[in-house]
Amino acid sequence: MLDFNDIVINKSQLNTLLNHHEKKAFKYLLQNDVECGSCEICKNGVEHCTLFLNRFNDIKVDGKCTQCGNSVSITMAFGDNESFFRKAIQFRYTQAILIDN
Repeated sequence: MLDFNDIVINKSQLNTLLNHHEKKAFKYLLQNDVECGSCEICKNGVEHCTLFLNRFNDIKVDGKCTQCGNSVSITMAFGDNESFFRKAIQFRYTQAILIDN
């Protein structure tokens, strides 16, 4: 049975899930579109990131604003892309097999 809770993923796993265009979009969003409660927008990007594949198969990033150090989070909606969604389901299936064995 697949677990649809948020799961932590590493950069290598993210790299496997995203295609070339999605990687460019991910990088752009992380550097230019993360809202900060203190600075409004993280002008210099985000550091100390923890990556998640959320229950909707979107990518969630938790980290710190490089400008002020405030905790920030962004969810990038990749799960509505059929190709990404299929890769995410396969990834979850593979993870379930690894945990069960």
